[in-house]
Amino acid sequence: MHKNQIIDLIRSYYPDIKWLKKYLAKLRIRYTTRMLLSDEQIELAEKDCSMKACLVDQCKKKWPEIYGQTEKKCNEVINRAPEYTDRGDKAALYVDMLFCRFSYGFQPDEYLCYGIEKKTVGERRAIISDTDRYCYVYKMNDISEIQVFNNKGKTYRQFKKYYGREALYIKNMRDYKGFCIFIKSHPTFVMKDAYGGMGKNVALINREECHASDKKLFWDMILQGPHLIEERVVQNEVMEVLNPSSVNTVRCITLNTKDGMMIPYCFLKVGRKGSFVDNGGAGGILVGIDRKTGKLNTDGYDELNVRYGVHPDSGLLFKGYQLPDWEQAIKMCIEMAEQIPRVKYIGWDLAYTDSGWIVIEGNGMSQMIGPQILFRIPGGIKTEMEAYMRNMELVL
Repeated sequence: MHKNQIIDLIRSYYPDIKWLKKYLAKLRIRYTTRMLLSDEQIELAEKDCSMKACLVDQCKKKWPEIYGQTEKKCNEVINRAPEYTDRGDKAALYVDMLFCRFSYGFQPDEYLCYGIEKKTVGERRAIISDTDRYCYVYKMNDISEIQVFNNKGKTYRQFKKYYGREALYIKNMRDYKGFCIFIKSHPTFVMKDAYGGMGKNVALINREECHASDKKLFWDMILQGPHLIEERVVQNEVMEVLNPSSVNTVRCITLNTKDGMMIPYCFLKVGRKGSFVDNGGAGGILVGIDRKTGKLNTDGYDELNVRYGVHPDSGLLFKGYQLPDWEQAIKMCIEMAEQIPRVKYIGWDLAYTDSGWIVIEGNGMSQMIGPQILFRIPGGIKTEMEAYMRNMELVL
């Protein structure tokens, strides 16, 4: 059994005891924030560059594994981001980027996309960092119930009605017969790591072009852990025109409050030419959506902070483009979220087909980078999100 399966199993069977769930949420938050510097250290270092460098060096010695991961991401962002190409002060930029990871919890791509470098301490604190996001999730979402989104097989079982396509969850050799039946009916199918995210470990398999036997294909897959295989989604032409090689999806964030279900943020994820996935983390472009009308209402941005008024491959103008049957999409998200009321914060990915909107997947730990890149609310959206949370029955 793989590590994620063990964690999944344990968390799914936590006793439904309120004080225990609170205690577990506190533990998760404490673990998530364990590598953050104190407020006093942050305030002093923000005024003294030499102290900032010293603290970064201390973090390297104290938390070498996380430091190494962050350092690698810093190098990727600094070397790839167009706005950093001709910078002559990359050393100082590098130190500040690392400092912000251990001070506020910003990942290097967030540092870039939120323009953290030029912000004051107060402005930096007003933005939801990746660490903040995890803390919010543990306060809003029941640690057992959220497991339905951490395993794509469970998500499919729970929300099968809304998938609009056949799928099969595979976890061991007993599933081989079902696998053979499935790929015979769907010789071209999508294969997803059941615990994967951000478009990683997703592949389009054409059985006729695959040289491996059915048994080898199956065996290679389950050796990597549980998978969900799905009938390929064929999107409607109104979405295909954006980028034909990827299934372009809409992310709607639902918040279950005391005043009912809210959908404060929606955005489009559109892929690039030749790419099968649309995720921002996989090179896709994010575009804001007007929640009331379903029209695109911002320029597009990728996760290197490059801005696009039109799609760079298809040439389609983003602002003003109308998404179809928008009220159906909103209604579907609300219906699904109401089925799992103790998961109060969910990001839903939807695709539009000739039969209407279908769900691609749900995410109980949905990232906040999309809304913050796109809508650029003065002062950040932290105040707004925390107001929603005060109007919820929180875990903690």
